[in-house]
Amino acid sequence: MGGAGGSGGMLYGNPARQAGRCAVHGRGTKLWQGETPFRLVVRVIERTIDKKGQRLLVPDIELEGWWTTLAVDTAEVIDLYKHHGMHEQFHSEFKTDLDLERLPSGKFDTNDSLLHLAAFAYNCLRLLGQLGLTGEITPIRHPAKRRRIKTVLQEIMYRAAKFVAHARRLVLDFGRGVAAHAKVFVTLQARLRIAASSG
Repeated sequence: MGGAGGSGGMLYGNPARQAGRCAVHGRGTKLWQGETPFRLVVRVIERTIDKKGQRLLVPDIELEGWWTTLAVDTAEVIDLYKHHGMHEQFHSEFKTDLDLERLPSGKFDTNDSLLHLAAFAYNCLRLLGQLGLTGEITPIRHPAKRRRIKTVLQEIMYRAAKFVAHARRLVLDFGRGVAAHAKVFVTLQARLRIAASSG
């Protein structure tokens, strides 16, 4: 789903070329005109009262449209598009929070392996966030359905510690607040073991 510009134009470019007629449109430019098999879903919202309760002399009209090839009801198409902001946030987290905006190698196989490892790390961090920041063992804080990967890294992964010499041994001391986070890691490890044994 998307408009005609940007990445949507690239996505719909080939079917548009196949369905339309080509004509030269200036030097180095070609123009395709015709019909495509895409379905246009529209939503029109008419407001006669603003959010403050004031009646409007002229109605406020809001028009939205989506091109789609999905064979589902109009209401379902609109509902699916409502979540596009969350999808974009996932992409942003994957690129910025995991520092994968630019892949490090010019070799495809290297970047492919890196993306597989990054996807595994992302899923583990997402699960850690669900268990330790929004689940039953979460610390008391403002409620939320999900936490950004950056928040998970800062509150669970980045832990200050120091070596303490005690009884002729070196002990890595994480402080008092590590017990709750250790429970999160134990739960994650148990789930990964179950997934590995069932696979």
